[in-house]
Order: sequence, then structure tokens, then C-alpha cells
Amino acid sequence: MKIGLITIRYGLDITGGAEFHCRMLAERLSAKHDVTVLTTTIKFLNKPAEDFTPGLEIIQGIPVTRFVTDKNLRSEKKSKIARKIRRLIYRWGLAKPIFSLFPVWKFKVDDESTYLEGHPFYSSSLLNYIREFQHDFDKFIFFTYENPLTILGSLLVPEKSILIPTAHMESMLFRSINTLLFSKVNHIAFNTESEKEMCLEIFRNSLAKNTIVGIGVNQIDDLAAATTISAKYQIKSPYLLYCGRITPVKINNFMAYFLKLKSEKQIDLQLVLTGENTMDVQQDPDIIYTGFVSEEEKKALMLQSFAIINPSLAESLSLLTLEALHLGKPVIGNKKCDVMVEHERKSGAVFCYDSFNSLSSIITYLQDPNTDKNIIAAKAKEYVSKYYNWDLVLSKFEHIFKES
Repeated sequence: MKIGLITIRYGLDITGGAEFHCRMLAERLSAKHDVTVLTTTIKFLNKPAEDFTPGLEIIQGIPVTRFVTDKNLRSEKKSKIARKIRRLIYRWGLAKPIFSLFPVWKFKVDDESTYLEGHPFYSSSLLNYIREFQHDFDKFIFFTYENPLTILGSLLVPEKSILIPTAHMESMLFRSINTLLFSKVNHIAFNTESEKEMCLEIFRNSLAKNTIVGIGVNQIDDLAAATTISAKYQIKSPYLLYCGRITPVKINNFMAYFLKLKSEKQIDLQLVLTGENTMDVQQDPDIIYTGFVSEEEKKALMLQSFAIINPSLAESLSLLTLEALHLGKPVIGNKKCDVMVEHERKSGAVFCYDSFNSLSSIITYLQDPNTDKNIIAAKAKEYVSKYYNWDLVLSKFEHIFKES
């Protein structure tokens, strides 16, 4: 079966969760299928001068074709009206009667399409490629619901499209055009139960066939980096670790909480952040930015950490959480994120905070010598093994391929 995977960015040094999800899936599907990745030349979201070269590249045995983006930016003003109306309906508690009666909206879809054609990620050449060569492919797997390649690409080939939405609660989810996307694709592969339930509330009975598929977790056996990574960045144990894009949405108010813990509670912890940083650097001797690190270095940092943090409100799965649990590490998450609360409820190794005091209590509990870390580690590993192993994930995709 020939399968095309479509994502905004792709590469060994791309740290975004959905992009990494795409790469892991592509590499594993390629064992049984003819896999091609279609992506843009974007490398860093805010550094166009460092874009990749367009054309074909082979990465870990996977053909990757990069297409330039159009860079024809347009205002979103006209396209916001529909999503504002739909979100108000949801906030007022009227989603069930109204969205059940009118599941598919076409109001302002043309304006939304026009805006998407002027989006920074829009690539007419990539979409034209899908249009021209669609008959060469059996399936297309699109990553992240909100970008123009997914929305416009899926609607070009809905009968062949599998959507991995990676959706979380945000205003973009309420666009009218998403009622077409989520109803017309052949199948939706959700990451978690929380994500599916949220989308059911919004798209109601029009939601396309769907499965909770999730993702597997990579096994890293070579941990030679463990002896050198701490010295390289002058990291002292114990430390909290965050891995991924460092943005205001992802970090939320954790920086302020951490500094308050240091000043008021005198906790003996450092905070280590890896990945692409788009925030102002916080000048503090106990806050360490490493920049991009390899997978081996990341896993080494995880193993040596006190706990992994994920303060984000916007998660559809949190691959970082699964990787940490796979290694038997406790995870501290944000209770305002439904996905993290789901992981907390099911795993017994995720601890969610909703205030400074609750965060302080979690850290105190994990630092307590009477807290059995071995039990936490065992629960963490069991959770990932049960729900997020690659054999299970790939078998679900094979079932989707045969049914669709």
C-alpha cells in the first residue's frame, strides 16, 4: 500500500510533538508499506532564512519531498466571525441541541478558505502535488487539524484521508470549515479518549468514523550520553526537566511558580529546558537552557531527572509524558489540561497541579523519603506498555487501512 504522510515540518532535528509523531509513524509503517512524506521547507517557525531546500531527501530510509510555502499572508479578520459564533454557542452550553441539529456549517467557509490560502504554512505546490498524483496513493495521513495543508489537502482527497487531529480546546477548533474536515475524512485517528470526547461535543453526529489509536514510545538503548550530558550543561541533580518547544502556551506560568518555589520554599532543584526557545531567556543560575539535544541526550536527561514537567494547557496526547513514563519517571502536569488529567487518572504516575500551592505539595510529596519511587516507576511503565506500545498502534492502523 502506498501511503503519503503530510506534516508542516519534518527532520531529525525537528522537536515539535506532531512532527516527531509523524516521523516515528512513517519509519514504522515503512516496514510493510511504501511510505512517502510530503512537507514544507520550513525548519524553524520564526526563522525563514534557515528553511530547508525544496525537493527530495531521504531521511532514515524514508523519501521526504519538501515544497516551498507561498508566503502570501492574508488577514484572518473576516474569517473569525463563524468560529466566534460557534464558540459562544459552546460556552453557553448550547452545543448539544444546536450542533446536533446543524452539525455541518458552511457559514463563512469561503472566507476561512481564503485565509488558509494566505497562512504562513500554506503551500500551493504541495496541494497541487496531492491533486495531481492522488491516484498514485492508497492513503494520505494528515497531521494536526488546524493547518492549511491538512484542511485543504484532506478535502481534496477525503475518501483516502486519515486525520490525526492532535486537537485541544482552542478557538481555531470552532471554524466552520472544520465541520467539513471532521465529517468528510475517511477516518479519524485520535490520540486519547479526552481528545475524542471533546471533538464529539463539538462535531456531534457528523463526526467521521474514528478510533483511539495513540502512539508508541521509542526504546533508546544507547545511553552513553548519560555520563556526559550533565557535565556539558553544568546540570546538578536533582532537577526538573522540560523537553519540547519553549513557548508561552507550552510553559504557561511554570517559570514564575518555579522561581517562587526557590525563593519561598528554598527547594533544592534546578529547571532544565531543552528544545527550540521562542520566549525571553530567564536569567537565573538554576534555570538551564540546552537548546536542541539528540534523542539519546534527551533520554539520558530524563533518566537522571527528579521529574518531568509538562505545564502546557494545549495537549492532545503529550508524547513527552509517555516517554517519561516509559522510563519510569514521574510527570508533573497541568490540571487545566484534560489530557494530562486523563494520564493522571489512568497511570498513577502523573501528578497534576492547579495552583502554586498544589505544585509545591506535589514536589514535597515526590521529595519525601517515605514516598515509594519504585511503585511510581512500576505504574508508569505498566501504563505505557498497556496503552501506548507500537505493536498495538500499528495493528490499529492496519485495521483502519483495511476498513477504509
